[in-house]
Amino acid sequence: MNQHKEGFTELGEKVSTLEKTLAEARDRIAALHVVQEVSQSLTSELHLQPLLHKILGSAVQVMGASAGSLILLDELTDELVFTVLEGGGGESLLGMRMARDKGIAGWVALNRQPIIVDDVHQDDRYYQAIANTISFHISSLICVPMVTRNKFIGVLELMHSETGRYFNKFDQQLLTTFASQSAIAIENARLHENLISERDYIIVVEDEIRKRLARDLHDGPTQLLASIVMSLSFTKELIKLAPAMVVGEIDQTIEVADRALKQLRTLLFDLRPVILETQGLIPALEIYAQRINEVEDFKISIVIEQEFERLSPKAEVSIFAVIQEAINNAKKYAKASEILLIFQVDKANNMMTVTTKDDGLGFDVRAVQKRYDERGSLGMINSLERADAINGTFTIHSEVGKGTQVILNFPLTENLLKQSR
Repeated sequence: MNQHKEGFTELGEKVSTLEKTLAEARDRIAALHVVQEVSQSLTSELHLQPLLHKILGSAVQVMGASAGSLILLDELTDELVFTVLEGGGGESLLGMRMARDKGIAGWVALNRQPIIVDDVHQDDRYYQAIANTISFHISSLICVPMVTRNKFIGVLELMHSETGRYFNKFDQQLLTTFASQSAIAIENARLHENLISERDYIIVVEDEIRKRLARDLHDGPTQLLASIVMSLSFTKELIKLAPAMVVGEIDQTIEVADRALKQLRTLLFDLRPVILETQGLIPALEIYAQRINEVEDFKISIVIEQEFERLSPKAEVSIFAVIQEAINNAKKYAKASEILLIFQVDKANNMMTVTTKDDGLGFDVRAVQKRYDERGSLGMINSLERADAINGTFTIHSEVGKGTQVILNFPLTENLLKQSR
């Protein structure tokens, strides 16, 4: 009889264990379904801030955590930034920065491995300086890396505040999968916002170009054409009243018309120098300098200290645009009488330097740079972006009364025309 009772007891324990295992399996399947549904919804959210809040909120809810934080990497400073927080009253942490190697989050960032800490106060990696800024009690936590295409985005960190509550290996697997999918969604949202920003920037640049073209046409050819019309009307009267003066008036009108034609050709060249595509940078600059010398009251000279092979189309367009912007600024603001374009090649370091040097008024670079930072400058932004496009650097050196130097420095070999290699 006792044997039967023991058998029933053992069987009951096995059934109880199976039921518990089945319940855990059901909970895990349910959690997986929730994660899958949330992950699918993330792909439809292309606005970064709402996406970040959705990611953290979903993670906290699915994992049944007391609080959580989404800590993203600032690539410019290589720091971890508390970007989104939920629960635990950790609002004071929002925007706080810490070194990439600090704390448990820093360890996860450096090693790109998930971690579960059952007692944070017994872990040497726990960053007490951060903990001291909040009154929230943390008993245990889980932290996983967010990586996509081998690019580290940040970490997702969840906490329990209740003593005796812990995260397990299944939680780690689930959150790691969710973090990977979230990293992809974050990158997509960033790309989307970058595209929107680029579109808006292009619209602003196009508007600025139209305004500049309208201003140049009004101040140059339009004034000359008005003068030609008036001169022709006057010539018409001269034919009746003083025929002997007609030839002289026509000669003057032809001279004005020639100036208008040169100005129009220069404007067209500014908009699209076809010779840049067909013959290359130096011939294009020589024609550009010649045209400006014909219509402006200053001289442009080109000095090539070392010969170099033809550059790629992207490099030639970028260099031409930077030089063009520097010359336009020298014409408008510096009151320069001479501009020198200097091309130097440092073969030992595989670098090329293009310097645009004028003898104008010069200016306080720091003061002007501060105004650029406050209101932005399309010319400065465009030159910086042109330099960045060829992996180069763009700098300005100037002093009041000592002219200005605009320096473009870039690697030579990677910017050569492929057929020339």
